[in-house]
Amino acid sequence: MSECHISSLVVHTRPDRVQGVVESIGRIQGADIHGGQDTGKLIVTLETETESQVVERVNAIQLLDGVLAATLVFHHFEPAQERE
Repeated sequence: MSECHISSLVVHTRPDRVQGVVESIGRIQGADIHGGQDTGKLIVTLETETESQVVERVNAIQLLDGVLAATLVFHHFEPAQERE
């Protein structure tokens, strides 16, 4: 049975690298930014199919040039709804 994982994180960036980090996160599948571009503390959500994808994407974000820290603040999963 497939799952749906929803996670949120706060990504703290260097002030001079915010735009580049925003663009890089925008290219990550399932990642959305919901604010913080003006402060450099981005609010990011991830929607993935597995827990390992959550870990992979958080690690990828942490390794982006200009990211000081990426902190997971919420993770929820449940069985994915079957599509008819």
